[in-house]
Amino acid sequence: MRLNKKRKVMQPLALMACAVLMSQGAQARSWDEITQSGELKVGLTGDYSPLSYHNKSGDLEGFDVDMTTRLAHSLNLKVRFVETTWTTLSQDLAADKFDIAAGGVTKTAKRAEQFSLSDSVAQNGKIILSNCTNDKSLTSLQDINQPSVSVIVNPGGTNQTYVDQHITNAKIIRTKDNVANLQGIRDNTADVMITDLIEGNYYQLHEKGVFCVSSPSILEGTKSVKVYMMKKENNRLLEKVNTWLEGSDKETLVTHWSISQ
Repeated sequence: MRLNKKRKVMQPLALMACAVLMSQGAQARSWDEITQSGELKVGLTGDYSPLSYHNKSGDLEGFDVDMTTRLAHSLNLKVRFVETTWTTLSQDLAADKFDIAAGGVTKTAKRAEQFSLSDSVAQNGKIILSNCTNDKSLTSLQDINQPSVSVIVNPGGTNQTYVDQHITNAKIIRTKDNVANLQGIRDNTADVMITDLIEGNYYQLHEKGVFCVSSPSILEGTKSVKVYMMKKENNRLLEKVNTWLEGSDKETLVTHWSISQ
């Protein structure tokens, strides 16, 4: 009787474990399946200007919104944007919720080990972003890694990785997303946020007198590139993405959105 009870308990647990494994290792849609569906599914967080963000009407726009729309059009497909977060980005791609992860994905060794990464979409690096009215010296890692400084950060991305590795003395304010990060700087409830040069330049330009890139150059050791991320078995899609990235559409949008190359 005891053995039977154990079996009854183990069966649902085994089913749950199988479900988790299946969700994490879902087979990527093949190129033929993508073309037959007529659409390219693109995962975006929608919180990273100017790559992907929600405008005042709530619609998605940005450099990578335009980029992947044109990419899909070149492949005779419609684009369908799928909402994701920086915390769940890799998990959602592994679960086949979308074909491509875009909108500010930094090339890292960990991501390259798990997924296929495209050629460079944009050059980048980490900078210090602060409120222009803040009178503290906030130009270097040494300046901000002090008990008197508060650093605001959202979970799941390379900004959090940098903060966790380098900020050992300052107060760390952890938020739910990048929108809350930016609001903390606007309100002066936090002194700085670590973010990408692409985003820092965007807010410095569009909210003059509020956001200032206070580091004179990118932080040491943070030079990086933005890429598009796909599952490893999707080689044909990767080839088509890389071929498209060599074309004129990308250069036109790079100029329009003032993206560093």
